[in-house]
Amino acid sequence: MVDPVHGTCRLFGSLATYAGATDPGRVRRGNEDNLLLLPEVGVFAVADGLGGLAAGDVASSTALAHLRDLCSSQQASGGGEAPSRLGAMIAAVNRHTYEQRLALGNNMATTLALVQFGADTALAAHVGDSRIYHWHDHALTRVTSDHSLVNALYEQGALTASQARQSPQRHVITRAIGAEPTVLPSIRPVAMVPGDTLLLCTDGLTSMVADEEIAACLENGQDGAARLVDRLVDLANAAGGYDNITVIVVMIPEE
Repeated sequence: MVDPVHGTCRLFGSLATYAGATDPGRVRRGNEDNLLLLPEVGVFAVADGLGGLAAGDVASSTALAHLRDLCSSQQASGGGEAPSRLGAMIAAVNRHTYEQRLALGNNMATTLALVQFGADTALAAHVGDSRIYHWHDHALTRVTSDHSLVNALYEQGALTASQARQSPQRHVITRAIGAEPTVLPSIRPVAMVPGDTLLLCTDGLTSMVADEEIAACLENGQDGAARLVDRLVDLANAAGGYDNITVIVVMIPEE
């Protein structure tokens, strides 16, 4: 695995720490995942490309490159309510990725999970089954709900939690960036206090490592964000590493 990219940034008036890394895993020949770290504007994102080795990588890199450009222009322009601005950015990323899909003739799309920190709040947004978790007061909460066929069936009561975890259709997603001209992201605020951590990850982690194991890592994450990212990627690889693994951790220090 490439060593995690890590550093510090000012969030909510505190000097927060962050780290991110992506790893191909132990089975895949290439890596269709990508990540984006923009601490200077408080944006962190992961993307898991769909559509085959070459096309998946193009989809995830195209989406995050355009998100980077939009964050730069948004910082310069400002204005408007934060959720509306974030929704407009995701719509623009989707449109750009869809246009690239048509231009290249590739059947490509990508998941997207991102967090945008403001002066006193954090917004979590996602499309697909890449996830965001919130570690608060020694408890792990899943902020996102997978846009997937199996999760929809589980929420309807058609599948038990055990059946959902074992279903051969668990990787069929119902929304993706670039799959259609428009997409509906899920956006919600996350109330964070000193001592909290946000985790963004692709399903290369969550399909291999149970939430309980992720929580145990976060409970023992005093060594810092980079070491925590290392441990989570190692856990996924130790469990088989059947998919690409991408992890970002953002830690708000105790007061």
